[in-house]
Amino acid sequence: MKETIKKDFHVGGSIEKAMTGNVDLQPIAVLQEAFKITAKNFTKFLPAVICLFIAQTALLLLSLKVQLGNPNVFFDAFITGKGFTAEILKAGFMANFWSDVLIAPLYVGVSLMALNHSVGLPTKPSQIVKGFSFTLVSIITMLLISSIQGIGSSIFPLIGLFLTMALSMAILLVCEKRITPIKAIQYSFMATIRKVMPMTAIYLIMMIFFFMSIATAGIGLIWTLPFFFNVKAIIYRNMFGITLQVTSVPNDDKPESKSDTNVSEPINNDTFNA
Repeated sequence: MKETIKKDFHVGGSIEKAMTGNVDLQPIAVLQEAFKITAKNFTKFLPAVICLFIAQTALLLLSLKVQLGNPNVFFDAFITGKGFTAEILKAGFMANFWSDVLIAPLYVGVSLMALNHSVGLPTKPSQIVKGFSFTLVSIITMLLISSIQGIGSSIFPLIGLFLTMALSMAILLVCEKRITPIKAIQYSFMATIRKVMPMTAIYLIMMIFFFMSIATAGIGLIWTLPFFFNVKAIIYRNMFGITLQVTSVPNDDKPESKSDTNVSEPINNDTFNA
């Protein structure tokens, strides 16, 4: 009878290192690596990203239709600047809020695929559904994150933008490290504070990429969206690390190893209580 041997190994940082700021996060190096892995995995990653984009757009339009009767009311007011009432503004905010929350499982699936890319593992479009294993916890986490961001934006828009960046690692922490949403939000925020300058530089560059992509009638988003997810995955790996499992199965007295590419099921031994 063949005996399966499983070994775990860790790649990148750790929660403890992230809490002390003892991580390597160089903006140029992160962006260069993200460019390479996006190019390498582009054809298999793009369908999953497009699926996420279409699903979120559909939820956004549905929410606007429920609130305004016709989504065009919002877009016409936004484009022309005429008739942009408080009611329409509120409808747009709520539509964006609930589309972000309800799309969380698919968002997790795409993010976990990007984590695979960050450690050199291949993916396929169907892996987007792995996020459904975290449906409840991902929705709760996104609900908390979006609420905090909304409160920050209502105080001052730049606060909302900073919180978007500061809490960006939380949902991955919940799913990859198996920690609670509150702890994940705390760790993501503190890790960002420790590396606020390089994080800000990376996100500013990403904002420029998004503006440039929109200026091309949205065509540039075909590259920018997958690139963005891979950038986030590399930041996460460098800050918090990823635990992988290698399975060895003896075959005719010769061990044959294979990687378990399901990085969404790590060994939960990397939790540091701050």
